[in-house]
Amino acid sequence: MFNSKTDWVKQHLLPQLRHELHPTRLLPNLTVGLTTGAIGVLFDLSYAVLIFSGSLSSHLSPGIGLVLFSAASTRILVALTSSLPGMVADLSTVPTAILAWSVGAIIKSLPPTTSAIELWMTALATIALTSLLTGAFLLLLGWLRLGKLVRSMPDAVIGGFIASTGWLLVKGAFKLMTDHPLELAQLPVLLQAQVLMQWLPGLLLALYLLLISHLRSHPLILSASLVGSIALFYILLSLSGTSAVQASNQGWILNIAATPKDHSSHSHFLNLSQVHWSAIAAQWMCLATVSVTAAISLLMNVSSLKLVTQQKIDTNRELTIAGIGNLAIGLFGGILSFHSLSKSILAHKMGSNRLATLIDAGVFLVISTLGVSLLSYCPKPVLGGLLLFLGLSLLIEWVVIAGFKLSLRDYLVVQMVLVVSATVGFVQGLTVGWMAAIGLVAIGWGERQLAKSRT
Repeated sequence: MFNSKTDWVKQHLLPQLRHELHPTRLLPNLTVGLTTGAIGVLFDLSYAVLIFSGSLSSHLSPGIGLVLFSAASTRILVALTSSLPGMVADLSTVPTAILAWSVGAIIKSLPPTTSAIELWMTALATIALTSLLTGAFLLLLGWLRLGKLVRSMPDAVIGGFIASTGWLLVKGAFKLMTDHPLELAQLPVLLQAQVLMQWLPGLLLALYLLLISHLRSHPLILSASLVGSIALFYILLSLSGTSAVQASNQGWILNIAATPKDHSSHSHFLNLSQVHWSAIAAQWMCLATVSVTAAISLLMNVSSLKLVTQQKIDTNRELTIAGIGNLAIGLFGGILSFHSLSKSILAHKMGSNRLATLIDAGVFLVISTLGVSLLSYCPKPVLGGLLLFLGLSLLIEWVVIAGFKLSLRDYLVVQMVLVVSATVGFVQGLTVGWMAAIGLVAIGWGERQLAKSRT
């Protein structure tokens, strides 16, 4: 087995890299890598803000570094070993949103007397444990070639989880832009003129992104729109005579505090006595859901990329690669990431290859080590609008469009999981979803047995 891997490196990987390093190819690869890297950083910044919010907001700087380092590490591994040159790995919307909710729920459950370092260590432990569990699950699926087993999970239950995740993203976007939760009791506050102006631009951006992504299919349209939104924000800021410092004080710009000295490295992660394991254990259902949705997302992404690129992709190989990658970054407290459909399509459209993806990963590494403070100039309405766009996209897909695609029974299951998650609680919604999964699998098995007996 070792010899076969060595032969693959000699016969395929090294020749490809030598070809991509040719002077005539180097400049195009550099352009593609820098472009996709900058776009990827913006998306992952929104995920980092979603995870490291509330009581963890003072740790946003190291949190961003952790997110970027995790994405870069997985990008490098996938770029070098994937069966599709130019494959890009990144954080994924659904698993990341569920993870963010889990981390927030765990932190809220801790006593008020919990120290800042204990909060940080518990959050890191939750993130690392999720990556390790997901990595082991993906690796097992790849080794045993069990990808089809995961895909057999009822679409209605998957849709319920995804729709619930969309609602989490919408709530997270409002919390980011206004510092107020999206709740019925907070509606009068959210409609106050000053607060309204904090979230209305983000909503307008999200609606624009929904419209433009529907009208134009080119992957650069979305990216160009986000960059243009940031430029427009600063143009309007300049015209109003407001400085960046004033905009930050008024809550318009992301406030990334300096990294606390005792949190500037991951060395304290080894002090497991500071982790509140009982609080993490109480969220076992969410962590399991993250692993399952990650596997489903990865398999769906790979299947879609086969159709888009018209190239052969070894699904079990990609599962194994993602499993190894997440096990590795999990040991350093990294956040789970795997093959991205949208980023890989963008890279494919731009003519990306292994070298361009490595340059892409280099952008993440440079910013995570040298330039996290530069991201503090990112406008909250843009990040909030991006999260709103992602959340509303999921809700439209599974609340509106699903009504025309699913059977009435399956559609009602999706809405039931969503309603329970939004009104009672996310964990309760997951519980209903898993119970529905068991019921639908049992019904499907019974229907097949009945059909066999009739024949």
